[in-house]
Amino acid sequence: MSDIATGSSPGDAKTLAVLLQFEADIRRQSTLPELQYLVANEARAILPYGQMFVLCKATLGEGYEVKCASSLATVDRNAPLIHALERMLAELASEFDFAKPREFDVARVKTDEALSDYPYSQMYWQPLPGEDGTPFGGLLIAREETLRDGEKYRLARIAETTAHAWRALTNNRPVRRIPLLDSRKKKWIAAGVAVVMLFPVRLTALAPAEIVAERPYVIAAPFSGRIASVEVIPNAAVRKGEVLLRFDDVRLANELELAEERLAVARSRLERSTSTAFAERDETYDISIMQAEVEVAQAEYNYARQLAGQSAIGAPRDGMALFSDRRDWEGRAVNVGEPIMQVVNPNEVMIRIDLPAAEQMSLDQGAKVKMWLDSQPLWAIDGVLETASYQARETPDGTLAFALTATIDGDNPRIGSRGTAQVYGRWVPLIYSLLRRPIAALRQFVGV
Repeated sequence: MSDIATGSSPGDAKTLAVLLQFEADIRRQSTLPELQYLVANEARAILPYGQMFVLCKATLGEGYEVKCASSLATVDRNAPLIHALERMLAELASEFDFAKPREFDVARVKTDEALSDYPYSQMYWQPLPGEDGTPFGGLLIAREETLRDGEKYRLARIAETTAHAWRALTNNRPVRRIPLLDSRKKKWIAAGVAVVMLFPVRLTALAPAEIVAERPYVIAAPFSGRIASVEVIPNAAVRKGEVLLRFDDVRLANELELAEERLAVARSRLERSTSTAFAERDETYDISIMQAEVEVAQAEYNYARQLAGQSAIGAPRDGMALFSDRRDWEGRAVNVGEPIMQVVNPNEVMIRIDLPAAEQMSLDQGAKVKMWLDSQPLWAIDGVLETASYQARETPDGTLAFALTATIDGDNPRIGSRGTAQVYGRWVPLIYSLLRRPIAALRQFVGV
């Protein structure tokens, strides 16, 4: 029996008292990290050692992981020494049973250069037994000399008390391990994953969308000029022929008056030349020229009159006037052909989708479309794809996108409503749907 067990000297009695007090301290720990830290650092009062490591079985595999080390606040999983110790124990697993204590010389079993500079050459493994006796972890003592019998006895007592407290703090589940699968289970899992990966799904893409008029009539400036007034308010219902806006007609009136005077002058000259054609022979040669001048003056007059008639633009049909704001247009100079507003039928609307070029996929007419309005994010609007542009264009936010249009199946929302549309493409295997974008990005990066 060991010297501490016999209690033959006052020194042994004192050591026994320290051991009992240490075991009581172990039982008072409330968390597993506190327990590991206490055992690794405070056991020096019972037996001398250079360094102690508290290890636990790895979650996956048959090796052990260092959970705590004396003189270290935390364990760096990337430290070379930690890797070397774990690798050494994994290689020694085939040589001795970890369920029993074992002492070995580091110089003889070292398999890593990180252990060459380690100052302690002797190590002692003390297992932490589970409820069934199988070790779930262990205490690894490192020092320069081997342990004596009394020290081994004290270490065994510490390990037994530590294992009991460890199991109590973890509800008798000291290690949460992932069970290893045999070859038969691996084959079944691989077959199941293959079946799932080959399951057909539809390609989908999300893109910004807007509710727009199906056949809008664009009101554009018929000539370059200044808008004097806008006669309707935004989104107002208008009737065919109702005046929508007026241009400043001062310049048009002046040009019409000048064109009228030039026409009168040309006509007077033609009449004078015609009346004197028989009196003076030379005048007859100028009649054809003057006739052409009258025709030119007449064309200029008709054009000026037509422009003057367009100074007030009326609605081409019944509908709703769409534009931003009166103040954006009144007093503003516009160029010929510049769009000002639209007259639309509020009952004829469609979905316009800007599909990003990065989400490009094969789309067929009649494909399914869903749109979620920003004002109603919980309810989707069903639609059917109608057209898709051949080339991508640059959107106002600077991205390249394909223009898609879709008809709405159901009630028509308000024109101008925005949201997000989901476009459905063709059926493909699930693995293709998952890897399509990564493969495309990889090919762009590699350049093949």
